Amino acid sequence: MNAMEPGQVMLVLHSHLPFVHHPDFRDFLEEDWLFEAIMETYLPLLFVLRDLERDGIPCRLGVGLTPPLMSMLRLKDLQEKARRYLEKRRQLAEEEVRRREKSDDGLEAAQHYEKRLNQMLDLWDGLDGDILREFRRHRDEGRIETLASAATHGFLPLFLKPSSVRAQITLGMDLHEEVFGEQAKGFWLPECAYRPGLDALLVEAGVEWVVLDGHGVTQAKPPPPCGTARPIRTPAGLVAFGRDRSCSEEVWSNQVGYPGDPQYRELYRDLGFDGDYTHIRPYLKSDGVRRNLGLKFHRITGPDVPLDEKAPWSPAAARARTRIHARDFLEKRKTQIRDLKEGIGEVPAILAPFDTELFGHWWYEGPWFIEELFRQACDFSSDLRLVSPGDVLRAPGSRPEARPHASSWGRGGFYEVWLNDRNQWFWPYLHEMEERMESHASSVEDPDTRTRAILDQMARELLLAQSSDWLFIVTMETSTWYAEKRFRDHVHRFFALEDGLRGSPPDAEEEARWRHQDVLFPSVDFRLWSP
Repeated sequence: MNAMEPGQVMLVLHSHLPFVHHPDFRDFLEEDWLFEAIMETYLPLLFVLRDLERDGIPCRLGVGLTPPLMSMLRLKDLQEKARRYLEKRRQLAEEEVRRREKSDDGLEAAQHYEKRLNQMLDLWDGLDGDILREFRRHRDEGRIETLASAATHGFLPLFLKPSSVRAQITLGMDLHEEVFGEQAKGFWLPECAYRPGLDALLVEAGVEWVVLDGHGVTQAKPPPPCGTARPIRTPAGLVAFGRDRSCSEEVWSNQVGYPGDPQYRELYRDLGFDGDYTHIRPYLKSDGVRRNLGLKFHRITGPDVPLDEKAPWSPAAARARTRIHARDFLEKRKTQIRDLKEGIGEVPAILAPFDTELFGHWWYEGPWFIEELFRQACDFSSDLRLVSPGDVLRAPGSRPEARPHASSWGRGGFYEVWLNDRNQWFWPYLHEMEERMESHASSVEDPDTRTRAILDQMARELLLAQSSDWLFIVTMETSTWYAEKRFRDHVHRFFALEDGLRGSPPDAEEEARWRHQDVLFPSVDFRLWSP
């Protein structure tokens, strides 16, 4: 390979939320996770792609959307709730503009929110609430490469049965093909979690490449000579890219990275707590409890500045900082690529994977930073190119064979977030459900309509119980009550449905409610769990 060729930098975004669907409620608190992400992350990312398209700026990155997220984005009742959520935020922003015009306190931010939310509603209505259609358009036109992922973001290395792993992979690949019209080449392993043997199951399903945390590659056997600067190929033929820690930390760390800049918006101070109660009451939940409303008027100011002393946030000043930080990021990649070329003797491929929700939700200015990366990348065209992992595989370059190390991202890097003293009690239930699902799939050959319906719903309940999100939430002690309840509900429904196979069906009205709520994978076939 010509070492004078520009280095390759891969920005890969992983978009995921657990499946939260409560159609019997007009307003359910945890459904706001989806609406917040739509307002703060997914729509802003689509604005970035549209603005780059409008201005003829080349753009190429990887974007994964998991099956639970895509399933929620396709549900009409959640689309209607999302629009109501956006509309209420627009109304609140309009009120804030009128209120702040008299004092000029926070007026710039209020005007920014009003304009932005009007743009969001215009885009939402233009797509009839179907934002997956817009992601598909950008995929078809080459701006993004989309990744598939596991059916419900299950933590695959700790599953008991290969049939459960295979079902998660197959359903994820199938839904990607249904939504985007083409089979995915890349597959986002939930939590970047890998164990030996997964590669064969992934290749069997048509997967060509995955993303691992850096130590999954650097601790591979034998150790790859280029570290994470080049992908490796497993014995089964799967290509694994390792996360580059240095460039990732610059972007995600609020301690040493860009998101902690004093000009950026303060995440933890919100109008829902600052505003006059009479003024904000119509925008709170029915219980009237103060909660975040998504409109924030203060900036970080400094790492040790108390919340009540934060300075006003200026969107214009914050956006100017993203231009500086984007150039800093590109300059550092230029230097890193130069040094790597000297060390490995070929063009490096540097992977920077992130949760999409970092950009917009956790770091409000993050989408502007992404836009600036692509706008300024033309100034660095002789040194680097922003590409997707699929582009790297289609270009010349080494891919040494190695066996990746068992690994994950998250605290410790070796599964501990998803298996520890707080959540270990989940796993005996999950393993028992796996065994029973496989047993039924192996023994029931020609089910009648009722038996088939029960077994298919049992499969959905198993999938939902397997979501890694419940384990994560319990470990992090955020919405523990909800996560534990969801897990227990799906376990209960699985075994209650199984009782129906033995002649003791659950209450018909209750079973109908389960089917109405747990509607992902409407065409699931329980026979997927047959070994």
